[in-house]
Amino acid sequence: MEESEERMTYETQLTKIPQSFVITYYADKHNKIITRHGQWLKPNTDTTGKVFVSDKGKVCFIYWDLDAEPNKNGSQWRMATNPMSIRAI
Repeated sequence: MEESEERMTYETQLTKIPQSFVITYYADKHNKIITRHGQWLKPNTDTTGKVFVSDKGKVCFIYWDLDAEPNKNGSQWRMATNPMSIRAI
């Protein structure tokens, strides 16, 4: 591993997230691995998703789920914990 790779922070990794992507992760709600189409920005806004590490040490990735039915508030924000892969579409 190159020294520059070792110094990557979540902030520098966020710059590499594509605008639209396919994300795969284990969803506790569905009790299985799921794949969704998502994007980093809420449509027609400058509101971005988030990435953080929970108190339990899980990587939490908040994204706009293009496959989701909006909830009662019209939101399609979803949280993936410990995503397995994110690739551009």
